[in-house]
This record gives sequence, C-alpha cells and structure tokens, in this order.
Amino acid sequence: MSEKHDYGPGIGWPILLAIVVITIWAVVGLAVHKLTDDPGTFGDMFGAVNALFSGLAFAGVIYAILLQQQELRLQRDELQLTRAELAGQKEQLQAQNETLRQQNFENTFFQLVRLHNDIVGSIDLRNRTGGETIAIGRDCFKIFYERFRRQWEKSMSSDVGSNELERIEKTYLSFYEANEAELGHYFRSLYNIVKFVDGSATKNKRLYTNLIRAQLSTFELAILFYNCLSTMGSEKFRPLIERYALLKMIPRNELINPAAHIPLYSSSAFS
Repeated sequence: MSEKHDYGPGIGWPILLAIVVITIWAVVGLAVHKLTDDPGTFGDMFGAVNALFSGLAFAGVIYAILLQQQELRLQRDELQLTRAELAGQKEQLQAQNETLRQQNFENTFFQLVRLHNDIVGSIDLRNRTGGETIAIGRDCFKIFYERFRRQWEKSMSSDVGSNELERIEKTYLSFYEANEAELGHYFRSLYNIVKFVDGSATKNKRLYTNLIRAQLSTFELAILFYNCLSTMGSEKFRPLIERYALLKMIPRNELINPAAHIPLYSSSAFS
C-alpha cells in the first residue's frame, strides 16, 4: 500500500488568499474614507493598495512554483513506484524462466536416460555357432567383461606393452574392435548424457550424474573403467568420470589388477 505524501499547499490556500486580499482592500478603503476628505490622499492610499496587490501577485507566482514542485515530486514518486513494480516483475519473470529452463533440462535428461536404457535393452549376444541368444541387455556386460579378461590373459602371455597402461591400451582396443557393434553405440550414448549434464546451467549437476551412475551395473562400471583408460575414452570421457566420481561404486575386486590400475585414475573418480 502506497504512503500518502503532502508536498505542498492544498486547494484551500488560493481561496484563503483571495479572501485576505478582498478584506484588506475593503478595510483600507473604509479607513481612508473615514480618515480623510482629501481625494489626493485617498488616491495615494490606493496606490499603496496597488503595491500590495503587486506583492500578492508575486506571492501567487511563488504559489504556482510550489504547486509545480509538488507535481514534480508526485511524478517522481510514481516513477519510483513504477520502477519497483517493474523490478518485481523482472524478478518474477527471471524465476519463471529459470523454472522453465530446469523443466526443459530435466525433460531432455530423462529422455536421454530412457533412450540409453533402450539401447542397453536392445543389446543381445548370440552363440557364434548356433545363433542362439545367450544374453540380453545388461546381462551382456558380464560376458563382455569375461571376454576382456581372456583378452588380457592372452596379452600377458604375449608380453603386450611395456607397462600397465600400454597393456590396457592394446588389450582394450583389440577387445573393442571385436565388440564394437554392441559397445560403440552404448558408450557414445552414455558419454553424451554425462556431457549434456556437464554443459548445462543446472545448479546441482551431481544429482543427475549420481542418477546416471546408479543405473550402471557392476560389469558396466568395469568395462567403463578400462574404456576410459584407453584412447577410446581417455581424452573426453575420462575427465568427466573424474569430475563426477562415476567410478565411486565400482567393485574393486572385479578389476584385473586393482593395485596397479586404480592409481591410473585421479582419486576424484572414486570419491
């Protein structure tokens, strides 16, 4: 509720001033008529009254200036009130825009997650000899990891690479090449979801990356671990894994050589 201000003279002042002027004029006229019979003196007295009228006219000018100042103050108050209302509308609009952006982000995020789950569900592994289905969806990743382990054992016998990171690189690339048809789409989808969250303006990004991590099975995490130590994911995906601790829930006993392989990541990937 706006506060009422009284900045200047009200409408009663001009009426009061007119009454005072008429009263002075009448009183002076009667006084001069009673006190003197000299017409010249009577005319001089009215000259003084004319001077009084001039002064009153000057006072009227001052009064007009005061009224103008009052009007300017009222306009300034109205302008300040309008600015306050506009500021409130701007804040409300910003809040609405932020809510709309968050809703759009969440809609896109959950659509991406749903699409990724569809991709996982569409993976099926078949017996290479009989063509029979041996695993569907997330169950396939246990078989993928068993294949990777067998590939690792072969690399150990052939002495592939001069250190653990080189051995992981060559072993994983060989494994990935044989399973790219199933894993290529999977990792591209997973990477783009995490990248989408990272590049968004949402405030609590960890909330959404935690949701992503919660959907990864034990063997998905194990495959992801070695994927991002190889050139397939080390440049772009690995920094996001370390930023959002996507390997926090990985069962370390499932890794091939935990003591040697875990230090290849920054500790932030696990905490």
